[in-house]
Amino acid sequence: MTRAAIFGDVHLDAAGCKRKEFLEAIKSVANTVDIIIMNGDFLDTYNENANDALKEFVTWSAIEGCKEKIVYVTGGMGHEGNLLYDKPDIQVIPYAKLNTLEGRFIICHGHNIGLKKKVNETWNQAVVTLKKQLIANSINFLTKILSTDMLIISHTHVPFYDMDNRVFATGGWKVKEKWSREYIKRNVGVFIVIDDEKREDPIKVIRWLNDINK
Repeated sequence: MTRAAIFGDVHLDAAGCKRKEFLEAIKSVANTVDIIIMNGDFLDTYNENANDALKEFVTWSAIEGCKEKIVYVTGGMGHEGNLLYDKPDIQVIPYAKLNTLEGRFIICHGHNIGLKKKVNETWNQAVVTLKKQLIANSINFLTKILSTDMLIISHTHVPFYDMDNRVFATGGWKVKEKWSREYIKRNVGVFIVIDDEKREDPIKVIRWLNDINK
């Protein structure tokens, strides 16, 4: 049995981070999953504010009893890795691998495996292309990708669910002023929950901002 929650692109110390909502989302799943994966770009900057935000979150997670469930996948911002690796009491990894009844999940941020989007291409299409490239050509630090693997990435800030190609993406938690309400509802605060014992719905995309505003 595997139960996991995957969050990406929190940008916890950013002015536009939906921090309160993010903490509520963590609390909503903490008691129902075995592992919580922060899939890159957990922090926005490399300064004292980011360091304080990380310390505060680690303390909060310990108080809530979920600190030991959380692992941090390094993201696209090099400074983030420096801050994360400076804390020996948290788990930091380049990618995560989950073996489930649904199959194998590979969870990585995306920036360091060649994820790029061409003009007139969607992020979904870009990740499908990337997965094909990874199947054909391995990357040293990453396990060999198979066509049967489920690949979950972040980095895009645009979530999608593509079971046909077995690729998925989380949304971000940082909001910019120019974004419309509809864009925010569609893309911000979106995370993935895996529960392989729920055979009718083992991979669930949750739009948290929509849920709390109902």
